[in-house]
Amino acid sequence: MKPIKPYLTYDQQVDLLVSRGMVVADREAATDALRRIGYYRLSAYTYVFRPPAQDGEQSRRSDEFVEGATFAHALGLHDFDDRLRSVLPAGLQQLEVALRTRVGHELGRRDSLAHLDPTHLDQKRCEAPAERPRVPGDNAYDDWRRRFDDQVSDAKTEDFVKHHWLHYDGKMPVWVAVEVMTFGTLTRLYGLLRTTEANAVARSYSVDYRDLLSGWLRSLTPLRNHCAHNARIWNRATPYPAKKGSRSTLPPDLVHLVEVDNLRIYHRAAITAHLLRAIDRRTRWPQHFVEVMKKFPDSPQVTVEQDMGFSTNWRALDLWQPLKR
Repeated sequence: MKPIKPYLTYDQQVDLLVSRGMVVADREAATDALRRIGYYRLSAYTYVFRPPAQDGEQSRRSDEFVEGATFAHALGLHDFDDRLRSVLPAGLQQLEVALRTRVGHELGRRDSLAHLDPTHLDQKRCEAPAERPRVPGDNAYDDWRRRFDDQVSDAKTEDFVKHHWLHYDGKMPVWVAVEVMTFGTLTRLYGLLRTTEANAVARSYSVDYRDLLSGWLRSLTPLRNHCAHNARIWNRATPYPAKKGSRSTLPPDLVHLVEVDNLRIYHRAAITAHLLRAIDRRTRWPQHFVEVMKKFPDSPQVTVEQDMGFSTNWRALDLWQPLKR
């Protein structure tokens, strides 16, 4: 086992960076940044300036920085990531609210309490083994129900929850219940809907079939969580990549995604833009996203195409243009 790394003062942290080849033009500013951000957090933005190790292990990087790498480059990436992390949640929040509305509306049409009775949902999907269940052996619906019940309990101080406990034995119609669900629990419920309701929701997002939308929502869930927890976003690969789809199944404004890396952030940003444009023709989110991307810092060995999965000339695509009202 390797020894635990020693404690370093802020000045010693700057010395370590310099000893590894990083150019620090303003030592005082660098020290102030480390006090504000922390060495470990900033290291996620210096990592891209370290070449692969020479021992053949592709997953390991050299401790030395590439020639020309500066502290300003790393700090620029960090600050850009902050801006990216501010624009993405704005779009994801709108999607979440709209999804609550659509799932509650379509499932409520079948039965007000359809979410509490799996006979109103897709039987095969409900009885399938749960992915990473909280209780071993739970099927998909049982696992979903445990999560939902926990979230109702967490929201017990909310006035609308107390009202339903007082007057309706705690039972909330689905169009109310969606308001206590996390985005992950909401998307799980969408995955359990019968085809009729699931496709109706998908069509409201200009998506032809449920599995395509379900995969997109699944890929957006960790992105939302990473934003909420101030995690690095700009070059992080998703743990749940959505299927690329095909030219015949993708909406016209997303056909270019068949040639885009679905692990990288552009794929999810493009999905977000499409879904927002489908539900609100007044949305300005795609243009806000473009404005943030225009400020991507100029750094050695770092490009939006390589590290973020952007397609060439992406700004010219209709997807990123204002919709005619």
